[in-house]
Amino acid sequence: MKKVLSTVAVFMILMTSVFTTMAKGILVETDTYTIFTNEAVATDVNFEKSWTIEYTSTEKAITVLKRATKNGDEYLVRNNFFEVRYTNTDKGFSVKRVKGSDSKVDATINDAVLNAEMFGQQALLSSEKLSEEKALGYIAAFVPQLLNDNYKHILN
Repeated sequence: MKKVLSTVAVFMILMTSVFTTMAKGILVETDTYTIFTNEAVATDVNFEKSWTIEYTSTEKAITVLKRATKNGDEYLVRNNFFEVRYTNTDKGFSVKRVKGSDSKVDATINDAVLNAEMFGQQALLSSEKLSEEKALGYIAAFVPQLLNDNYKHILN
């Protein structure tokens, strides 16, 4: 009877873990970051999909919002201190400034947080259009490099 109860207990723990992971909507998990799918895009009706990227050993995260445009896809990336957009078109995948109407972070704060040199280096990250999952992986990997050293703590 003890063996049956132990087996049931282990099974319950495993199932709880599986359901918790499914409830959070984990899309990608690496040693550096985890990408969660958000069920609803409550922040803006102009966007069709949303994700949260959490970096390892931190509670701080960034939000990624996606919308289709006539030229391809745009990914708006933000937290309370900075925002950028990545475009994913037939011409490639690259970082750009957020357009005024989409901006929610004060320009002075945004400019202080973003590293202009790294921003320039990400002007073209891929010369081809990326899949959605690959685009999210690029965003998760390259966003931390956009931050000035004295602002890296906002992700850590």
